[in-house]
Amino acid sequence: MMFIDSICPKCGEINQVEHKGEKILLVTCKNHHMYDHIVIPYSRTQMIKDERRIKLEEMIVEKKFQRMSDKSTICLLIFNNGYEIEGRSTVRDVADFRTVIGKDKAYEQALKRAMVALGAFLV
Repeated sequence: MMFIDSICPKCGEINQVEHKGEKILLVTCKNHHMYDHIVIPYSRTQMIKDERRIKLEEMIVEKKFQRMSDKSTICLLIFNNGYEIEGRSTVRDVADFRTVIGKDKAYEQALKRAMVALGAFLV
């Protein structure tokens, strides 16, 4: 069992949800919005390279990571058009924290947010 961060597509609320191996999770955010969260295993996210993601990653001029606490990491992506977008990862228990996984999760979350925010630039 592990917990993953899920961003509500309606309000942007970050929700920590329990993941037990399902491929799709039904999530209810703190603002009572219900949505499906498709789970992509981290071992596969490095291999997913569609045209939009490649274009987005080419726009990044700087990546900054900061460990905010014993359980949380933030990733700040700075883009060549001046936009700055952040992602974060956190675990419920300090014993579950792994630096590399935290950075990967925060980076992936920042990329997902950037995909939404900068979608018009990726056409």
